[in-house]
Amino acid sequence: MEALNIQLLRIFDWLLWTTIQGSVLVVLIVLLQVIFRRRLPVRWHYLLWVLLLIRLAVPWLPESKMSIFNLVPRSVQQGRIIESFSQSRRADSMDSYMYGRFASATQKTDEPETASVRFMLALPVLWLVGTVMIAGYIFFRSIRLWRIVKRERPVTDSEILDRLEDCKMQMGVQTILGVVVSDRIKSPALFGFVRPRLLLPQGMFETFSHEELRYVFIHELAHLKQRDIYFGWLIALLHILHWFNPLMWFAFGRIRADREMACDTLAISMMGPDEPSKYGRTIVSLLESFSQACYLPSVAGILEDTCQMERRIKMIADYKKTSHTRWAGALLLLAVLACVVLTNAYVAKADFTFGTPTNLGPNINTSAGEVAPNMSADGLSLYFTSENGYGGRGDIWVAHRTTTDGEWGSASNLGPVVNSSACEASPCISADGLTLFFCDGHWGVAVPQRPGGYGDVDLWCTTRLTQDGEWNPPVNLGPLVNSPYWDGHPAISGDGLSLYFDSDRPGGHGGADIYVVTRASVHDEWGSPVNLGPPVNSSYSDNGPGISGDGRILVFTSLRPPVLGLFDIWMAERRTQHDPWETPIHLDPPISSSDMEGWPRISPDNSTLYFSALRRSGGFGYFDLWQAPIIPIVDFNDDGNIDTDDLVILVNCWGTNERLCDIGPTPLGDGIVDMEDLKVFMSYWEQENMPEVP
Repeated sequence: MEALNIQLLRIFDWLLWTTIQGSVLVVLIVLLQVIFRRRLPVRWHYLLWVLLLIRLAVPWLPESKMSIFNLVPRSVQQGRIIESFSQSRRADSMDSYMYGRFASATQKTDEPETASVRFMLALPVLWLVGTVMIAGYIFFRSIRLWRIVKRERPVTDSEILDRLEDCKMQMGVQTILGVVVSDRIKSPALFGFVRPRLLLPQGMFETFSHEELRYVFIHELAHLKQRDIYFGWLIALLHILHWFNPLMWFAFGRIRADREMACDTLAISMMGPDEPSKYGRTIVSLLESFSQACYLPSVAGILEDTCQMERRIKMIADYKKTSHTRWAGALLLLAVLACVVLTNAYVAKADFTFGTPTNLGPNINTSAGEVAPNMSADGLSLYFTSENGYGGRGDIWVAHRTTTDGEWGSASNLGPVVNSSACEASPCISADGLTLFFCDGHWGVAVPQRPGGYGDVDLWCTTRLTQDGEWNPPVNLGPLVNSPYWDGHPAISGDGLSLYFDSDRPGGHGGADIYVVTRASVHDEWGSPVNLGPPVNSSYSDNGPGISGDGRILVFTSLRPPVLGLFDIWMAERRTQHDPWETPIHLDPPISSSDMEGWPRISPDNSTLYFSALRRSGGFGYFDLWQAPIIPIVDFNDDGNIDTDDLVILVNCWGTNERLCDIGPTPLGDGIVDMEDLKVFMSYWEQENMPEVP
């Protein structure tokens, strides 16, 4: 049941984002219709609405920097609005879960949800109930009309049928069309999705002249030529899904009114110069003799919207053929509008992908819980936090291996000089292997911090003289770096001059933010912390940073939507260390899942992503450490093959800074397409094209 509720919530979230897009488009179309009322051909007023139908009906559209939806906040674009609302209301409790305000890592807040959160979470159920009721009503009325039509015998009067055939030839319609007369039908209409029929009310043949009947036939054939029954069902389906949006009710009403105007225009265009006035008088006569039928998607009638009748008659009286210039201008307007509204907001993407994560195995992981992996520059030592240890449910451990592709040996505790009865967590080792940074706080753990700190959780470091030497007693990084608030999860850059960490100190953007402190050389003191700001930080908690060795990839944990679990992993890139960070991208499955992934780190050679996962299938207990290979995208033309076509693309980009082909050294390249990129490409070429050895 819970899984069903989650799926319903996500469907409704996506629908909310779609209806927001549709609402923007409705306002834009109405404004254009007002501005270009007399310059825009009448039929193009109707064609503009086709863009709305496409926007609402097509779930996936291409991304573009021209899209008007680039102006919408990114969290809304993700289509997780309800979840975002409820998560933002629970942000404090989530932060507490993350930052150690509770006695147990598995303990979550018992605070009841607010009435507003309960209401927002109930909205998908209310939407589903309304959808079923409206769909049932439309289906019932359509079936009832179908049964009425089915019981009636079609007209066999040869004179009427011959006149209909003449009108079909005039309109260029070849579809077989039956004529049905019934006293249950209130006005002339076209009916039927597969086998269309022309429905006429009882007494119409006796009341109206042959010429007036001809105009009625031409109008309904215009509906058939425009395929208005198909559009009617599409409108009905979208109306059912978006019944909760009053702007959609207005829009679909305008669509039906503009459809009639377009149908009138098409009908008149097939007539002689003196016939439009007679056609208009026929419509007035119909209005005096018959009533407007209730709207059904399976019906397209001549008296669809009597409220717009004055507008229709005025258009018929003033009708003039549209010039080629106006048609060209309308086509240009439609094309530009399509580029703006039929595209999604541009989202930054990586030039590489991730392979399937694998567990680091029993030498590293235990049933107690291991998090925050960090690898030495040579790739032979792995530091991490485990709940096994001296106390405080958080000690720093290290495991070693003899080669970079070998198995990890058994992990060992760093000992009582580094670890204590407090909590030592989130280690990161400098490139020379002589300085180890960490914090004295851990997820979901309420323990005293190390003595000598400056508040809540602080950043510390310990040093040694050689890589085989003993660690010295840890030293606090001081009050310039640390604050009375949480300051944790350090990540040192490859050159040792930048230290990234997260903090919930005042002045941030929401929850925890990621900060950086820098120094001129490894012998200088650290400067003042600087908030990375948007787009890295958001109004949600952003924490647990990890920086690549070249300083160009920042991975971190965030609660921002779309979040698949409790926390997910995100990644931001920059072309050089001096460039600003680009918009972060969400690491979709297989990295993120419905559980929790966090504390990501990039291996020094940029080949592997290490992270922690909560109770992920295939693990050994609570939190486990996992790894996933980073795979550069060498299929440049995205045809599913690594072949000569891709090689030609690389050669054509030789010597440029084309990002598509700048894959070496992996994963972000070096800013120029050269031999390094060719080496990476050829390694994957050989893997795919090497003949199998029998």
